[in-house]
Amino acid sequence: MRTNNTYFLILFIFFVGFFQSQEKQNSYKKLSSLFNSYQENDERALVFVKMYIEKAKSEKNYLKLIAGYEEAIYYSNTSQRKLIYSDSAIVTALKSKNKDQISRAYLGKGIVYYYNSRNFKKALENYLIAFKYSKNSEDQYLTNKVIYHLGVVKCYLGYYDEASQHFIQTANFFQRNMNADHVHENIKLNNESGYLNSIYRLSKAYANIGMHKKEDSLIDLGLSILDNKDQHSIEYAYFQKGRGIQLIRQKNTKEALKHLIFSRDILLKNDDFASLATVYFYLGRLYWISNDRKQSLSYFKNVDSIVNKYKFITPEIRGSYEFLINDAKAQHNDSIQLYYTNQLLRADSIIRNDFAKLSTKIKYEYDTDRLIEEKGQLIKKHRKSNIVLVLVIVSAILSVLFLIYRFNKKEKQLTQQYKILVEKIQNGQKKESYEVTAPVKEHVKSAYTVEQIEEVIKNLQVFEEKKQYLRKNIKLPEVATLIGTNRTTLSFVLNEHLNVHFPDYLKKLRINYITAFMLEDKKNLNYKIDTLAEMCGISTRQMFSTHFLEITGMRPTDFIRKRLEELNQ
Repeated sequence: MRTNNTYFLILFIFFVGFFQSQEKQNSYKKLSSLFNSYQENDERALVFVKMYIEKAKSEKNYLKLIAGYEEAIYYSNTSQRKLIYSDSAIVTALKSKNKDQISRAYLGKGIVYYYNSRNFKKALENYLIAFKYSKNSEDQYLTNKVIYHLGVVKCYLGYYDEASQHFIQTANFFQRNMNADHVHENIKLNNESGYLNSIYRLSKAYANIGMHKKEDSLIDLGLSILDNKDQHSIEYAYFQKGRGIQLIRQKNTKEALKHLIFSRDILLKNDDFASLATVYFYLGRLYWISNDRKQSLSYFKNVDSIVNKYKFITPEIRGSYEFLINDAKAQHNDSIQLYYTNQLLRADSIIRNDFAKLSTKIKYEYDTDRLIEEKGQLIKKHRKSNIVLVLVIVSAILSVLFLIYRFNKKEKQLTQQYKILVEKIQNGQKKESYEVTAPVKEHVKSAYTVEQIEEVIKNLQVFEEKKQYLRKNIKLPEVATLIGTNRTTLSFVLNEHLNVHFPDYLKKLRINYITAFMLEDKKNLNYKIDTLAEMCGISTRQMFSTHFLEITGMRPTDFIRKRLEELNQ
């Protein structure tokens, strides 16, 4: 009898434990079902999200805890709170020691910085950390998501050529996976979204480069795919916006208006203020062209409201202030003109800080000096006081002195950099750390023998001596073929034994060649920058100038100027 009781007791304990474990597993699903019914940024969902987080903490379940923090980021309605939960996700991911989770956590924080705080420098820092942890990941979706967001930042900073390569890579990846067989519907939708966003961003990069045929074909492609706009409404709005801007360029203002209004309505529902500001700007332009001043100014003022609320500006929407200032001048409204002048000066300040590499390429119709002068005149008009006048003059003198000081300092730095560069070349010490005669790193474990590696290095030396790196658009596979190996082996040797990635290797060879060429003969300094870029195999003037600065520490125009100064002394 006692044996039977013991048997039933064991069974009872087993079934109680079983049902408790089932309850423990299902409770995450139940909690998820409670907050999944809420919309993004609806903090009412946080009550249930916090229960989810506490349960994961008590069980020390890192993966569930990270998922909980990600949900908290999604439902928080302020960027400050989103960043707090982002930090919690990073701390937990680091404890888990799971590189994919760490990468996701840093990527999430970067996205908050980019889209919610508009702090692009911080966004880039976090994206780069995410990339470091995702480089060798088996989760290619994660890797390509990081690459996509890096491309977005590069596009924002004006690196359109480099950004386009990011978007081409991610578009190809997402397209392959959205068309794969036996894929879950949610995964398919995620890959479709990745593909559509990639080709849209690629179209924007092409637009900035001036490749409008490629831009137009991508917009056509996006709209042809989005026959069901309910599944990807935000992407549909982006392509409608792109179509509207495309039609403005083609001077079809009537059709452009339809597409931009369609985009505006969708973006308003999704609270996408950054894209909405761009749509408002182009709607303002369209109504200005059609002489509907009231409607036009209304949209330009909407842009100003977004700038004030989110501290967000781009060179594209900056033009709103030029229209508003011109209108205030026409109405002889000095106070409004002063307000929008200050707004434009502040916008330029933000742009200069955010667009460190782009600011020299932005052409302002209202240059800073003229704006400051007009601001001074408006202040003088409203405050007819000798004290104010003296202060304005003193301020202007100090500004001029500061500009002179900064110019002289920059010139000294350029002169010093030029002397170091010339001395380096003349002493025959031009070659960088990736010099092909560098010893083989025998401690690097690989599938290749020392002989194989040395053979690749030897053939690279021949490649350099023949100056085959001057071929335009030459790629890693082509170089591999030229030196009798394959892309994998060549990439391995460059990365592990010569301490350089292929793009940097090619870049340094080309810039070193063209720098030496310009030093050879004074007449070589008469070539146009476009011609010099073409001679060393670089496709555009912009890319040549960027690469030259990176390798030599100065712009090619400054190098030529300093060389001529030296020769004419």
